[in-house]
Amino acid sequence: MPITFDTTGFQQLDQHTWLHGGGDRLALTVYDGPADLPVGLDDLPGLRRELAVRYAPTGCLVEAQVVQLGDVPALLQIAKMPLGNRPGQAFGLSLTVQGVNAHAVLSLVAEERGTTGMREGVLAAEIGFQRWVLPHPYAPQLQSKLPFHAGDDPRFDSRFPDHPLSRVRRLVHQLVGTARVDPAFVAPPQPELPPEVDAMFHSQLTTAECGFPVNGHIALQVGERTTYWKLLDEAVPHRLGRGTLGRSPHGDARFREVLMVDERTGTALMMDRFMTDGASLGVQTTLQPVSRDEAYAAVTPEALAEAYRGLGRLADMANGRNEYLTIEPITHQAGRSEPFAMLGVQHHEGEDIVLVSCSPAPSQNTPFKGSPGINAVITPETLRGIGELAMQAMLEWGPHPLDMAVTFHRYDGTTEAQATPESVTDEVRAQFSGQLAKAVPGMVIGGHVAVQQGEQRTYWRLPDEELSGRLGLGVLTRDHSPGHRFRDVVLLDRQSGELLVPNRYGDTTTGTKSVLTQVSAEEAMAAATPEACEEAFERLGRCVYSAAKRGEFLFVELVENELKQDPHVLLAVLGFFDDEPVAVASASPAPSANTRFNGLPTLEGPATPQTVAGLGALALQAITDWGVHPLHVVPTYHRPTR
Repeated sequence: MPITFDTTGFQQLDQHTWLHGGGDRLALTVYDGPADLPVGLDDLPGLRRELAVRYAPTGCLVEAQVVQLGDVPALLQIAKMPLGNRPGQAFGLSLTVQGVNAHAVLSLVAEERGTTGMREGVLAAEIGFQRWVLPHPYAPQLQSKLPFHAGDDPRFDSRFPDHPLSRVRRLVHQLVGTARVDPAFVAPPQPELPPEVDAMFHSQLTTAECGFPVNGHIALQVGERTTYWKLLDEAVPHRLGRGTLGRSPHGDARFREVLMVDERTGTALMMDRFMTDGASLGVQTTLQPVSRDEAYAAVTPEALAEAYRGLGRLADMANGRNEYLTIEPITHQAGRSEPFAMLGVQHHEGEDIVLVSCSPAPSQNTPFKGSPGINAVITPETLRGIGELAMQAMLEWGPHPLDMAVTFHRYDGTTEAQATPESVTDEVRAQFSGQLAKAVPGMVIGGHVAVQQGEQRTYWRLPDEELSGRLGLGVLTRDHSPGHRFRDVVLLDRQSGELLVPNRYGDTTTGTKSVLTQVSAEEAMAAATPEACEEAFERLGRCVYSAAKRGEFLFVELVENELKQDPHVLLAVLGFFDDEPVAVASASPAPSANTRFNGLPTLEGPATPQTVAGLGALALQAITDWGVHPLHVVPTYHRPTR
């Protein structure tokens, strides 16, 4: 079985079903493919919010946690729902574990027995009806079929031991404390798996947290042990720190990148953090185990300086994901503690700056001169230099440089807001007279924009740059589509033209108000002069640069298309943080010989600021060649798996 646990108190009915107590039924079910989770386990606030919304039509999510079953992360959910046509409630428990090509769920449903509502009736009288119903902690504006109320607090479980919620929570402690996952389930040697995994048929893979590689060597933390390895290729250093590898959570907003390693053979799998269809699980590589002394000897001053120059670039890329990073001892597991150097990018007094903040403060003998931090305006030189400053601080603290690791931190308050009218705060909603509805805006050209709401397209004149100044930069709320595709969305009242330009991040949906004027298609298209189109698509080129910082590509495609299909143009910077990044424009179908594509489907070249900005102009040539009006396309973000 993929999951085993202590069955004390359970009566086994068959291989996958058990009965507990007076009739609470526990089942273990294995499903093909990935678990249907709206957000990854490394984004617990976002996952909780989306799960709360999912349960709202039928009941209410009580709590959701990421727990460890041995050394394997699992999603714990507890929810309540009504008992159909009879009085009372049922409480459901589920533990979900993702395997390589399947997922397993331990699920239990506990129903109220005998007299129903005793716990709720007693506690409501004690607490007071005014304080009984509470905003949902994961989605405060959410209205669910069953209310989230004070009586579900765990502190009341001992007073009502026979209540189904109390029974469920007792079993949670037993299951989480004793359950173990079969290693073959999370890395099974299945012949039908992709070749990169099938090659590990006899491997015994263990999760290892990654240190910071220096001169072809790296430390891996396996449980409480620090192990040392020689890198036999560039797979690890070329992928670490980019935000696309699997992560291990160290709390709600702290993460380390991990790989799976067979300590006997050195076979390693760098698991993709994002998978589109399960066809590819990651990148296989081979590591060579070495002694600590051998690894330490490889860390020369020159190699160390070269490695740390890249830290600033990783901080810049992390900023695109609303994260910052710390360099700290690999043995630090819980919250941030000394020593550490924090590296981040901030907007300060009209300029983007890169900064390093250390604790404890480096001495007078370093460039810090006893100060805990240094900052500078972002340039390629300062991005390289800020990493070397972190190295200077680290050398004073005592841990060997190879025993340091990069930890990613999500900024406080950077939960992704929902792109729905229901998530708008009461304060914001009070500014609008009509009914807001979700809409996808196309390209803003000549002060006009086409907006898609469902199957209906309308055209609008903009009174200001509230929308045009933010489209395509990854700062607006997003709609998610299959294949890790995302689009900017706004909230529009089509009757009044009132528009909410919503911020991407926040526990609730906030933003700025604007009022649009609806116009005919003819008027909007007349405003899209050649000069206005060139200006709009030049701005699109700058959006490609912004997307590259987040590890994303842009597709320019028809606004009514939900899935990727022709015609489209892919605009991307490949290897954005490498020494020689490449700017790419790839069109399907291939534009004609009358364009700069000259009949070829793809153009690429060195990613200088000029060539990246010019990608938008190439997209404009392609869609014009296809006979598509520029107002009818939209930039779609795409997050590749690698």
